[in-house]
Amino acid sequence: MNPQILKFDFATPPPANGTGEGPRTPNNTEQTDYSFSDQRLLQHFGVAIGNSDTIEQLHSNISQILKRQTDCLSVWAIQKNEQGEFELPQLLSSPEDDPLWPVVEEQVRAMISRVSRTNHICSSPVQTSLHTTLVVSPISKQINKKSDTQIDGVLIGCFAAQTESVLRLQWLAGIASEAIGRWHQKQNLNTEENKSRYLRDSIGLIHSLDQTQSVSEAIVILANHLRRLCDAEQVAICLAEGRNAVSLRAISDVEQIDLNAESNKTILHACQQTAQQNVEACFPDKEKTGSIEQLSLQKYCKSNGAEACICIPLITGDDRKLGVVLLACPREKLENNHYRTYCSKLVQMTSSHVDVVIRANRGAKDIISAGLNKLTSSNRTHALLLAISIFIAVLLIPLTYRVNCECELQPVFRRFVAAPHDGILEKTLVKSGDTIAVDQVIALLDGRKLRIELSGIRANYDGAKKRRESALALGNIAESQIASSEMNRFQSKIEILEQQLTQLEVRSPIHGLVLNGDLEKAEGAPLEMGQTLFEIAPLTEMVAEIKIPESEIQYVKSGMPVTFKLNAFPLETWSGKIEHIHPCTEIVDTQSVFVARVRLPNAHNQFRPGMQGSAKIKTKKATLGWNLFHQGWESLRYWTIW
Repeated sequence: MNPQILKFDFATPPPANGTGEGPRTPNNTEQTDYSFSDQRLLQHFGVAIGNSDTIEQLHSNISQILKRQTDCLSVWAIQKNEQGEFELPQLLSSPEDDPLWPVVEEQVRAMISRVSRTNHICSSPVQTSLHTTLVVSPISKQINKKSDTQIDGVLIGCFAAQTESVLRLQWLAGIASEAIGRWHQKQNLNTEENKSRYLRDSIGLIHSLDQTQSVSEAIVILANHLRRLCDAEQVAICLAEGRNAVSLRAISDVEQIDLNAESNKTILHACQQTAQQNVEACFPDKEKTGSIEQLSLQKYCKSNGAEACICIPLITGDDRKLGVVLLACPREKLENNHYRTYCSKLVQMTSSHVDVVIRANRGAKDIISAGLNKLTSSNRTHALLLAISIFIAVLLIPLTYRVNCECELQPVFRRFVAAPHDGILEKTLVKSGDTIAVDQVIALLDGRKLRIELSGIRANYDGAKKRRESALALGNIAESQIASSEMNRFQSKIEILEQQLTQLEVRSPIHGLVLNGDLEKAEGAPLEMGQTLFEIAPLTEMVAEIKIPESEIQYVKSGMPVTFKLNAFPLETWSGKIEHIHPCTEIVDTQSVFVARVRLPNAHNQFRPGMQGSAKIKTKKATLGWNLFHQGWESLRYWTIW
């Protein structure tokens, strides 16, 4: 039986039952109720395209749709290879359907030949079973911006066509093959978009590298940009030194690298292993579990709290090793092949430009090394003269002289809270280290003794008042005046005691931090008027007291910029200007120093009085030789010349 070849519009669904007639025209009197279900079917195919990340997932989804809609026995797909030949069939349906292929293989090959010539859907009953129908549909791809297409493969369906029309089976197979073609177009589009993204991001990164003035600056910018573009948790870059050795040069969002830190040692070890193998490595990797690279990357992730990481070699176009890039990322990103490809492409596309930057911004160390290499090929006299010339040139390099000092944070001012009168401390409500507000009650004084004394004086006042009134009634003027004088004296004492009773609540005069005043053990003890109870300092602003050595005071003046770090925050740096230098020296740890003050805002209340650190004062510009040797020269003059 000759196969039936048909071409029609996939968007117009054929009838579900009948004898194989074509799509009905609007003039037909009979109405069919298939538009809703067929519209939903098209939506199912669209969802299958959107939810399939791999071709295997797409094949499985399409096979499930066909089996739900028809009596589909089996579905295969055959793709063309690079030579334009059809490969072996790939089963889309369940594995138990595979035995059908040897039965229909010869007939399918003949139908594929016809589909290749006509580019139309071809259907035919199975020769061994007239109630079973084979449908072969071309999978096409677009070859140019116009509508020209060519066959990239075929979709083969085997159906039990007892209840379904052949035309509808052809329509379903055509929609399924169209879905596969659309999925391939989507993947190609994503590939082109990724290439465009690689190029756009690499151009931006190269532009940023062009603005750098040194290799160190270029590597730091590269690390920070890679962390942002790759949305990584951390990026570290090691540069090659020697044959297989590397040195840690940059970590994203880190200004100064501590090579003795355990986490940084794990970075260096992981990059060292990748540099030796010179191949990309990642953790976790099921294929390389237990290898040396996996163990080093696993140790890095454990030390830095990362779920996964990728180690990518920096290699130039002529296969020269520049270093290694280490990226830490979440596990789900590592499992995404597009993410790994993007990171690798971005590093590869910038490797050559990094090499150019390194060559163009060679530091003094590299220049000296190159000069020393040349010296080995010349005679000793020329070598010595060249070495001396290089040494003198290096010593003449102008640099800003920085005075290194110790510093300590202190409050701008302190307020002392004293006992308002003699009494007994009933209760203290705060302790050292507490932050308090203005007018907050911080202690209570016992007022029982004052109230008893006040009651007695009021009784004496009433007695004097009665004596005055009695003397006036008897006309005894002298005695009435004496009683009036006693009333005035008792009234003064009453006013004093009433004033003291209003001062039983000790309140804070300012908002700040309690520096001293832990009086819990002193509750119930007597207090004297004027005795210091608490020491309070404001926290809105602090003063950094910089201890300038006496030998360096001649280079320091008010208004000079200062940068300093605190031991509590080793990765942060603050800056300011010297406001005042105390005119007299102080002895600190047997060393004579001048104390300079620098104001420091404390908006986040992170600073506390007594914090210590180090400071650097930027003074005048001088040659490198003067910076290195002026102290020794001045000491020599001090001991030899008066």
